[in-house]
Amino acid sequence: MSQLTKTIVAWVLLIGLFLGVQPLSDALARERLIRGYARPTQVTKILQYDAPAMTGVIVGAMLGGFREVAASMLWMRTHSMWHSGEGTQWDALYLMRMTTLLDPHWLEPWRITAWHCAYNLYVETDDPAEKARMLQLGVDVLKEGISWNPDRYDLYFELGWTYFDKIRDYDEAARWLGAAIRFEHPEYVERLIAHGYERLPDIPMALQWYDYCLKRRPSDETAKGATITIRERYLPAWRLMEERRFDEAIAAVDQYLTNNPQSTIGLHLKAHIYEQAGQFAKAREQWQLAADTSALNHHARYKVSELSERMGLPVPEDATYLFKQQQEEMAIFRPVD
Repeated sequence: MSQLTKTIVAWVLLIGLFLGVQPLSDALARERLIRGYARPTQVTKILQYDAPAMTGVIVGAMLGGFREVAASMLWMRTHSMWHSGEGTQWDALYLMRMTTLLDPHWLEPWRITAWHCAYNLYVETDDPAEKARMLQLGVDVLKEGISWNPDRYDLYFELGWTYFDKIRDYDEAARWLGAAIRFEHPEYVERLIAHGYERLPDIPMALQWYDYCLKRRPSDETAKGATITIRERYLPAWRLMEERRFDEAIAAVDQYLTNNPQSTIGLHLKAHIYEQAGQFAKAREQWQLAADTSALNHHARYKVSELSERMGLPVPEDATYLFKQQQEEMAIFRPVD
């Protein structure tokens, strides 16, 4: 087959593709008009991106008004590059970002783009400032996605999970997860909010959210068990702490820890009680014990570093990097006075 024949066949196939998807494109356009969605980013802005996968076919689809087709092509190209190892992590980010610009109501590209920034690119550097920048970029991507899709739970949940899992700001996580439950959502979202408050710890708030889970679904055995556990193991100590009966509160926690010495929530609660009592040395020691119990307990490790600095003590070597990194990250998300 000659080159001219190949070219003619390619154009025939492309024209056929465009004609075939025109009804779908028109239907999507009408749906967005009916729902009052804002217009997607202008094609001229998207074309400013200099990405290796911006082929003539994709550009033609964009200029021809087939944004969803172009977005799907880019997304398939992204998957191809990802699995073949072609290009760099940044090349993949370019393609992901262009897809969100082309079709901002397609949720998967927003979710994957944010995950790529906050998880993949995050581990590509050892510089705390650069890690914080990647987290910020991931958060910004999700917030932009939410602005285009404010009536779906998905991106609210992804943002809440990023705060929960990567930034470890459980209050902010609860805020976004709480926004997610305004829409149809899986039942585990409320339990995740409750679990975050357990980790802080904030026992009354955790109990309140588990109770909410039970009101929503009385057969939720996980929430039911957590509620019983909190009331039996942790709430008495918390109430004693609120009454400033700190010695009795510590004794109440110790009664449980005697049989469960590696309980994360129990260790956190005991450390928190010492903090509320102003016994920072004992609180620091308790947070260190919690950190030593689990290599993944970053919250406890950060608390050790925080109290060390507060007391004028050296930050432990195994937590120095984490502490500096966390300070960089949290500085970005702290409101400016």
